[in-house]
Amino acid sequence: MKLSCALILSVVVVPLALAESPRVVLTPLRGNVYVAEDYFYSKENSVVFVGENSVTVVGATWAPETAKLLAAEIDKITSKPITEVIDTNYHPDRAGGNAYFKSIGAKIISTKLTSDLLTAHWEEMVAYVQKGFPNYPALPLVLPDTTFDEDFELQGGSVKAIYLGPSHTPDGIFVFFPREKVLYGNCILKEQLGNLDFANLAEYPKTLEKLKRLNLGFTTIVAGHWSPIHGPELIDRYLQLLAARQR
Repeated sequence: MKLSCALILSVVVVPLALAESPRVVLTPLRGNVYVAEDYFYSKENSVVFVGENSVTVVGATWAPETAKLLAAEIDKITSKPITEVIDTNYHPDRAGGNAYFKSIGAKIISTKLTSDLLTAHWEEMVAYVQKGFPNYPALPLVLPDTTFDEDFELQGGSVKAIYLGPSHTPDGIFVFFPREKVLYGNCILKEQLGNLDFANLAEYPKTLEKLKRLNLGFTTIVAGHWSPIHGPELIDRYLQLLAARQR
């Protein structure tokens, strides 16, 4: 398999010295949903859901260091414990923080497909990140504690993970917050086309069309990279980017 820099992230890799100052910023979005912007390595966006008794993190961030910083930001807004972290795909920007979250007692959750891909490709992914970012740590594989064969729900149905088929990666999921009418687009939806070395270009548009047909009623999409906040029109915009690439 060809390895690529945005690799995982779907963004253009730049030398760390040129990147923004490493930090994690947590911003309220709507209701119980917060957006986490991680400025380490290449910028990525995750989501935090503060439930009645506990916190669910959607996207484990790049590394234990970034996960620790995110946890510190969460501590500023709630005393509730982080009990669940979703790996939204098998790439390091979504699963690199697993070890830290496990160390504070959180369970790592994913689909079985993501867990299988982590097992098969983690060392490759870490090695490639280190080509672009030499100071990226040689992280050992930390697998999810709980896996699901299909879609799953957490926080009493307030957090819904949805798998609709291959897209940016074979395993990427969307996460829907029905009360807030927010969809986390993961690496699948973003304002630029990004890197497609891991994408299934035949299935990607079909997966997005399936998402549209679900008629979930979300009014906001949180993109996985670049600027985080978009409307539902981001889906058609990305479909247009994919179509233009095929011409």
